[in-house]
Amino acid sequence: MYMLNEIVANKRIEVEEKKRVSPLTDLQGKLRDARPVRDFYAALQMPGISLIAEIKKKSPSKGEFPNQIAAAELARIYSQNGARAISVLADEKYFGGGAHVVERVANDPGVHLPVMYKEFIIDPYQIYEARSVGADAVLLIVRSIDDTGRLSEMISTVHDLGMEALVECYTAEEAAKAVKANARIIGVNNRDLQTFEVDLKRSEEIRSVIPNTSLTVSESGLSSPADALEAQHRGFDAILVGEALLKAEDITRRIREFAGLEVIEHPNR
Repeated sequence: MYMLNEIVANKRIEVEEKKRVSPLTDLQGKLRDARPVRDFYAALQMPGISLIAEIKKKSPSKGEFPNQIAAAELARIYSQNGARAISVLADEKYFGGGAHVVERVANDPGVHLPVMYKEFIIDPYQIYEARSVGADAVLLIVRSIDDTGRLSEMISTVHDLGMEALVECYTAEEAAKAVKANARIIGVNNRDLQTFEVDLKRSEEIRSVIPNTSLTVSESGLSSPADALEAQHRGFDAILVGEALLKAEDITRRIREFAGLEVIEHPNR
């Protein structure tokens, strides 16, 4: 079984259990106490390439990352060193995250950036959960939802809650579906979530079918600041980077490099 299929199959079980423990009405009640939404769209629309820095403990393809800084502390480092938004994994089994991790980051007083609830969303319940824990955006994967009408409905739900949807695709056909579903922010994943193979060259072809009215994000497989510049030259508004930051020996320096900021040397060097 391909990895994405396995993850989605497991997610269906997880979501049904969450609904049993905490019904949708409970989440809707919690929305009143959620912190105000921060503008994820505006963060990606700023001049230059916008860095969405990711927080996760592990991945199915790479295992556990050596950098195990606590999520909120890592988010503060991202906030202070040029990232414009933060992506937090809400999947626990495969990526070591959770809705509680998103909540901790989104409500930390030292974090001022928009926070994205990055999850394999298959049910509107998860969108309400995202807003209830303070998220400002969610990830919607075209390949996980597959039906354009359902994708459009989910995007509308996201917008109705004041959030933004980063709609992820891997092929030109999926990008066309995202456009048809009225996605305002479209991500091109350079890593195939079925095989986990990375191909940066395909992103330009996929980017070409997305109208300029949509913001675009280059996701996954970006290993160096040169890749960030290449994404910018190809017309992308933002990049989503996780592994290259989480594996860095000097994470502060690496963040600033990807964000295009001057690197500040440590006094003892």
